[in-house]
Amino acid sequence: MFNQIKDLAGGEIYLITSLLMFMVFFVIVGVYLLKLNKKHIEVMSEIPLQENQPNVYEED
Repeated sequence: MFNQIKDLAGGEIYLITSLLMFMVFFVIVGVYLLKLNKKHIEVMSEIPLQENQPNVYEED
């Protein structure tokens, strides 16, 4: 398997590019999650548990 990777003849740029895109995406998501407002996370986590709002899909 590694011999196939070594003998790409110019195709290694695609491997490096895809790895860099993968890493950049997860670094951006990680930074976004670390900078996210903690109050917003708390409010969003309680949304499914709130009972005070009527559910339009439930029948009376």
